Amino acid sequence: MSRVVLITGGNRGIGLSIARKFESLGDVVVVTSRSGEPINGLNVVKCDVINTESVDAAFSFVEENFGPVEIAVANAGITKDKLLVRMTDEDIDDVLNTNLVGAIRVARRATRSMTQARTGRIVFVSSVVAHMGSAGQVNYAASKSGLVGAA
Repeated sequence: MSRVVLITGGNRGIGLSIARKFESLGDVVVVTSRSGEPINGLNVVKCDVINTESVDAAFSFVEENFGPVEIAVANAGITKDKLLVRMTDEDIDDVLNTNLVGAIRVARRATRSMTQARTGRIVFVSSVVAHMGSAGQVNYAASKSGLVGAA
């Protein structure tokens, strides 16, 4: 039975591997990327998770073209690694807004159709640094720890 799966940041790396796995299971997969550039064999929608309207538009596109999102994988993430003493407010804000707040935006939007359907799955992609930290990654570790709490 085919499910509709939306994966943020599914255009490369871990997100692309997740997309390919769901695709191999026969699911309808849509990945997001900030550029919206096509990816061989996958449905792509432009989305920047730091913007609520962009997240809403991506979900609306999927719903109109493929049906309600049944599985949302909040994978989009960035790093801006530096020692804390050199980290700017922008470095902190950008990583937290993308990795943590963006994932919460995705989850909030996904719950609309999932609540109505009384079923669905939301997956937050965290990191081992959420539990142990890493030099130069205080912003990244905090964002990934926040995902554990949000889940």
